[in-house]
Parts: sequence; C-alpha cells; structure tokens
Amino acid sequence: MSILVKDDTITAIRDGYVGAEAIPAPKPEHVKMVELQNQFVMAGMVDAHTHIVFPNLDVAIGLFNVGLMLRGGATTVRDAGSSPEAIFPLRDAIVEGSILGPRIMASGSPLSITGGHADFRNGKLQDELSPPAYSSAVCDGVNECEKATRKQIQFGADQIKVMASGGVSDDSDTGLGPAFSEAELKAIVVTAHRMHRTVMAHALSAESIEAAVDAGVDSVEHGDFLNEEVARLMAQHHVFFDPTLYSLVALQNAIDHPTPSIPMTEKNIRKFRTMMATAPRIAERMALAKRFGLTILAGSDNGGIITDEVVALVEQGHLSPREALVASTVNGADALHLSGQIGTLAPGKSADVIAFDGNPLTNIEDCHKLHFVMARGHVAVSPDTGEGDPTPASTLPK
Repeated sequence: MSILVKDDTITAIRDGYVGAEAIPAPKPEHVKMVELQNQFVMAGMVDAHTHIVFPNLDVAIGLFNVGLMLRGGATTVRDAGSSPEAIFPLRDAIVEGSILGPRIMASGSPLSITGGHADFRNGKLQDELSPPAYSSAVCDGVNECEKATRKQIQFGADQIKVMASGGVSDDSDTGLGPAFSEAELKAIVVTAHRMHRTVMAHALSAESIEAAVDAGVDSVEHGDFLNEEVARLMAQHHVFFDPTLYSLVALQNAIDHPTPSIPMTEKNIRKFRTMMATAPRIAERMALAKRFGLTILAGSDNGGIITDEVVALVEQGHLSPREALVASTVNGADALHLSGQIGTLAPGKSADVIAFDGNPLTNIEDCHKLHFVMARGHVAVSPDTGEGDPTPASTLPK
C-alpha cells in the first residue's frame, strides 16, 4: 500500500508500491519517499485528555510538552485544562505553522466551584487577593457559571472542561461527590451547547457521573466509581467515556518515587489511597463500559504519552489491542467532531500518519516502538531525520 501526500492532505491511497514517476503532473519540485514497508502504519493518535500548560503560564513548558506529545504519536490532542494566556496562543501558533506540534483542541481554564478541584487558592488570603490564572474560571451560582462558560469561549475555547466532582490531586476537602448544583451544571452545558461547544466533565464518584450525564455533558473523564446504573445512563445518552488509566499509574509512581514535577502532599496521598481502596477495580469498570457499549477514548492525562494509555487500556483495562487502537483514533476523532479530518487514513483527510516497528495488534507493547510520525504532512519522527522535521517553520502549511 502507498499513501500519497500533498502539502497537509492525503491525496490517494493505492495498492502496491507507487514511485515518484507515478505522481501526476504538475509534479511538486521535490518529491520525498518514505519507506515503511516493514512497519505497522496507521492514523495519528488522538490524546483525548491532556494538560499542556498546567497550572502556570510558562509557554516554554507548553512548547516542550507539545513536542513530547507529537513525538509520542499524538497528532491531535484535546487539552482538558491549561492557562488560557498560554494554551490559546500555543494552539494558534501550531495552526499558523510557526511551530510543529499536534493539533490542539483547547479548553482554557476548567470551570470549578469555590474550593473545588481546579481552585488552587486553598483559602489563603494572599491567593484570594491575587489568584493564579488557572483558577480564573471559579464560578458559583447559575449566573457566574453561564458567564464563566462564555468567557472561556470568548478566549477561544474549543470545548468546555468542568470539574463536576472533587479530585485527589488537590488540597480541598470537598470529597468526590457532585461539585456543582444541578442548576449550575445544567447552565454550563446549555450555554456551551448553545455556542456550539462540547462539554467534558471530570467526574469520579458515581453520583457525580450521574449528575454530569443528567446535565447533558458530552464526555465523562476518569469515572473511577463507574457502576452499572451510571454506565447504562451514559449509554442511553451516548456519552463518551475517557478512563485515563495511565494517570493512576503516574500518581502511584509519584507517591512511591516523589518528584518536583508531580508534587504530592500528605493529603493528596491519603485521598488517592482511599480512592484506590474503595473504587471498583479498573478491569471491573472497563468491563462495564464494554458491556454497555460505551465509546471509550484514550487520554493520557499527562501521566505519560498517548501510547502509555493505549497499552494501559489493554493490560489493565482488558480491551483488545484493536479496541485500544480504535479508542485512540476513530473514537477520539468522533468525540472531537473531527472524524472528517482525522482518525483514519483516507484521501482528503489530514496527513497524520504514524508507524511502529512490530505489530501492536498482536503485541500491544509494540506501541512503544514508534518509528515514524507525520503531522499534517510534516515529519516529526523518522529514522532518517531523527526527532523533528528539518523544514523551517516558515515553510509549514498555513
């Protein structure tokens, strides 16, 4: 099979080998051949849950992260919460061709109640007087929730992220139950949908998942306490499920091997251990998701890169390799409403192509043997060029 690419688009897919001489006139001045005969070739992956610039405004961190994600096989990412002052310019710079990175669908600041999962002020007076930018979407009451939703969209949000429950990686004592009131959560969803944006909901407890689905959210993130009742409800409402399994591995590693990059307080550790001791086993909730036919996504939650999550979906979640690869491509494209552009290799779609040594359909660990990455027609990983495309940024497609 040969894949023909012009600029940032797949123009044709043909059986057998197609040489440069077969390219119809007018031929481009330079025709580049990439030999992947011995590799497993597929569409670029979609990381459906990332945090690119979190929680500060350091664009340099964002630049590092997008490079890492792209070289890890994610040609499209859905950012689930980053500083708006950094994430939107970064997204736009990639679109404009100033830098090479994955296509970003950005949320901006996640919406949180006062004292909730994304309110990092921790009740300190100095933070109340000068709150961090990441907490700029703290909202209480229907009017504030509607305004905060509109504000993120005004900033440029592609979708809205809402913290519909507490979490374990913060210092709050709000628990894992529903965070927003029914009216508040409904106001967020209605406002977002009215402005043609989807809503992704951080929801851990069964009660918070149910509240989020009842409010009309489009995807549930994490869902650690998924049970039969809420799985059935999600299926009835066609809500995507993004279990972010590898982030649990990363949190456990952060506890076992403390690092400044993932600070864990004693309260964080207690909350995490309590959750892990009381939540259903990963395999159990993933079995429920499959039983009720939920559309499963692959999201790293920045615990690692997208291929780490794909491997976790198989080894911990007991998905088949094919199901995990579909979660990271076709399903991700559907969740982002981009199935006409990404998710499969087809003429007219974006030239987002990756290749592995080995065959992840027979051995999912081969996902760690990334051989080649192309994003919108530009090579990011290749044995010939190493990591990165030598093409100057100024010549990238606009």
